[in-house]
Amino acid sequence: MYNLTTKKFHLEQSFLSVYLVFVLLLTIYQDFPLANMIGEIGRTPIVLLFPVFVFCEIALLAKHKKITNGSKLQSYIFFFILYLSFVSLLYIFIQYMHGVYGFGSEGLLGKAVKVIIYFVLILLYIRHMQLIFTKISSYRAICACFIAIVSVLMGIMIIEMMSMPHALPFLHSGDDPYWRVRLLTSESSTTGSIVVVYTAIMIYLTRYLGSFARKLVVLYGAGFFIFYLLETGSKGFMVVILLTLVVTMFKFLDFRKKRNFFLLLGMLLLLYLFIANFSAVVLGSFNNDIENYTSSYTRMGTILIAVFTVLHHPLGVGTGAYLVYFNTYMADSVSFMSNFYYKLFGVSQINVSELMKYSDSTKNLGVKSGFFQWVMFGGLFSLLFFFLIAKNLIIKARVSLILFLALVFILFSLLLVSLEIKYEIWLLFAFISLFLGKKEIGPIQKGEVTS
Repeated sequence: MYNLTTKKFHLEQSFLSVYLVFVLLLTIYQDFPLANMIGEIGRTPIVLLFPVFVFCEIALLAKHKKITNGSKLQSYIFFFILYLSFVSLLYIFIQYMHGVYGFGSEGLLGKAVKVIIYFVLILLYIRHMQLIFTKISSYRAICACFIAIVSVLMGIMIIEMMSMPHALPFLHSGDDPYWRVRLLTSESSTTGSIVVVYTAIMIYLTRYLGSFARKLVVLYGAGFFIFYLLETGSKGFMVVILLTLVVTMFKFLDFRKKRNFFLLLGMLLLLYLFIANFSAVVLGSFNNDIENYTSSYTRMGTILIAVFTVLHHPLGVGTGAYLVYFNTYMADSVSFMSNFYYKLFGVSQINVSELMKYSDSTKNLGVKSGFFQWVMFGGLFSLLFFFLIAKNLIIKARVSLILFLALVFILFSLLLVSLEIKYEIWLLFAFISLFLGKKEIGPIQKGEVTS
C-alpha cells in the first residue's frame, strides 16, 4: 500500500512538472498564428487554456466551498476588473446617448467585453500559476522546469541567429523577414522582459540546489543574459537596463554593511561598462529614428493621447469608448509633438503618417505603452492600482537581490510594452507574491525562503 501511494505521488509530481514546463512555454509564445483568425487575443496560446483555468477554479470551489489561495495581488486585479467594467458601461452609455455605437468596424460594447476578457485571463493565469507552484512538492523540481525553458530560449535564439532573417517563420503569425532577435514574440522590443523574468526566477531557485549545482546554474543564467544583451537590437531594453542599474545603486547606499559597499562598486562598474559600450549605439539609433522613422512619433503620440484623455476624463473612459476618445485627442497630440520636437531637436516636420492611420481604422488601435493604455482605461484608479501592486511587490522582493532587480526592470518596462498578453510579467508578480509573501497566502512546506 505504501509503495502504491509513493508511486502515485511521484507520477503526480512528474505530471505537474511537465505541465509547468508546458505552461511556461506557452507563456513565452507571443506571436501565435491564431492571431490571424481571432485577433490580438490569439497572439498567445494562453487563451486556449481558458477552459482549463475555469475547470480548475470550479474544482477548487467545489472542494473547499470557498475561493482559496487568494492574495493581495489577485484582489487588486479583481477590483480593477470591476471598476473597469463599471466605467466602460458608463462611457458606452454616454456615447450611445450621442448616437455613437461604434468606431470603424468595432462596436463599443463588443470591444469593451473583448478587452475585459484580457483582464479576466490575467487573473485566472495568476491563480493557476500559483496553484501549480503550491502543488509541486520540490523547489528543485520547479528550478529544473525554469532551467528547461531557459535552455529552450537559448536554443531558439541560436537558431534565429543562424537563419536570419527567415528564422522559424512557421511559428509566427507572419512570414515577413525579421533581422533581430525576437524569440517567439512579434518583435525584439518584447523579448527583454521574457529573458529577465525567466533568468531571474531560475537563479532565485538555485538556493535550493547544492553548492556546485547552484554556481553552475547561476553561471549559465548569467551567460545567457549577457549573450542576449550583446545580440539584442532593442533600444528600449537597453534604456530599461540602465534605469534598473541606477535604481539598484540607490538600494545599496547603506555602507554600514560591507556587502552593500562591494555590490555598489559592482553596480558602478556595470553602469560604466554599459555606458561605455552601448550609449553611442543607443543614442545613434534614437537619432536615426527621429530623423527617418515613425515609430518614436507613434509611441509618443499615443501616450500623449492617453494623457490628454485622462486630463479631460480623470476616471478613465473604459475599455470600449476609448476608441472614440483616441481619435478625439489625436490632433492635440500631433500639435504638441510638433512643438516639442522643433524646440528640442530642431525638427521642423515630423512623420506622423503611422499615427494618423488610426483616425480611420481600429487595427492595432491603442497606446504603445501598457501603463498609459491602462491609465486611459481607468484614469486615476489605474494609477492607484499600479501604485498598490508596485508597493506590495517591492516590499516582498527586497529580500532577494535578483528578484528585486527583475521587478524594477519589469516596472520600468510597463512604460514600453503592452500588458494584455505579456504573461511573463504576471508570472513574475505571481511568483513574488507566492514565494516571498507566505504570510499572505499561507505556508508552503518546501523549506524556508532566505534572503
